[in-house]
Amino acid sequence: MMRLSNTPESFRRRVAGIGLAVLGFGGLGCGGDAGIRVSKLETPSAGKPQSSDPSLAVVPGSGDLLLSWIEGDGKVWELYTARSTDGGIRWSSPVRVAGGAEAPDEVHPHGESSPRLVVGPEERMALVWPNSITVPGRKWPAAMLRFARSGDSGLTVAWLDEREATTPLASGSDGHAEHAAEPDASIYLATSPDFGRSWGPNRRAWKAACPCCRVSLARGSDGQAVAAWRQHFPGNVRDVVTAVAGDRSSEPERVHPDDWAYAGCPHTGPALATGSDGTVHVAWYNGKEGALGVYYARPTSAGGAGSAVHLVTGRALGVAHPAVVALPDGGALAAYDVAADGKRRISLARVVPGGRVGGRLVVDDSEDGRYPQLAVLNDSVAVVAWTGSYGERSRLRLARVNVRAARR
Repeated sequence: MMRLSNTPESFRRRVAGIGLAVLGFGGLGCGGDAGIRVSKLETPSAGKPQSSDPSLAVVPGSGDLLLSWIEGDGKVWELYTARSTDGGIRWSSPVRVAGGAEAPDEVHPHGESSPRLVVGPEERMALVWPNSITVPGRKWPAAMLRFARSGDSGLTVAWLDEREATTPLASGSDGHAEHAAEPDASIYLATSPDFGRSWGPNRRAWKAACPCCRVSLARGSDGQAVAAWRQHFPGNVRDVVTAVAGDRSSEPERVHPDDWAYAGCPHTGPALATGSDGTVHVAWYNGKEGALGVYYARPTSAGGAGSAVHLVTGRALGVAHPAVVALPDGGALAAYDVAADGKRRISLARVVPGGRVGGRLVVDDSEDGRYPQLAVLNDSVAVVAWTGSYGERSRLRLARVNVRAARR
């Protein structure tokens, strides 16, 4: 079972944990198109009427699938985990990690800053999430990062932080900023040599980050960590960048010159993955007029612009929230919560090893689905999870994705 560990004093500061990343070692129908097939999976539940904000991870060695999610009644929320030994067909009984009536501010749903689950060798697991702290005079609550673990190993955490902002008000509802003058955030890093038993100091790595767009982390085959986020450039341009995250972090480089000027934070951070061959995979949303869409690119290194591939485009597209995972053959699988017709649905795209799109699919009965997450089980099977909306309620959804090996 997971247990809430003691967070170090350096974490006990009021931070706007709108986006965070954690990096460890180590009624749906069937549908298919161009080598992608999707089938229903049952979701675990603790019996509450609402659930959301999934995170997926695969245990090295055993291949077991782990899932974390938030569940509650719309007022009080709890954070749960469960395990599946058969690729998501059956699940263990949910284990509560945090939250509940005794700690009502500990857990809350927020797709762009949802909990992150990682696993390492020897059954080591960890969860990181932001809580909610009401501060008099602030429009939006502050947050502290919280951490739960089971086991020992190395861990890196990155998060968006506004502790030095003069007016730390991350304004706007999801995808719609209310104020052009909202302050930028900084990206801080902290490392743990013992899988969260102790933490090094908070270190500010980069400035001028969009305050309401998640930061993503991935570790390359060489053990080096890479970060991706949305950077605020002069002229209100908010493009996606990558950089090496470490003791000597590199300067951020644009993944692609979108030149999207937006007067506020768009609430959509990039997705990031690294393959066993060292390839870096990035998926992101671009809201620039005339170029609306979800894109994919492979930076030429940990930082550096690459050519962008359209995953979905359309004049009616709203703000999208992508996920991406590396496939064993050198390609990638991306998921995003818009379809080409502009409707809010979960969509998938298969990127072949050569970098082109080899197939696309809109998941049946995924209307109003948001914030997809992905995990790869083996050479041809992945799992996609998302938050489904049903009126004013939300429910966790899961599906199995069979991906046929694609030609370059």
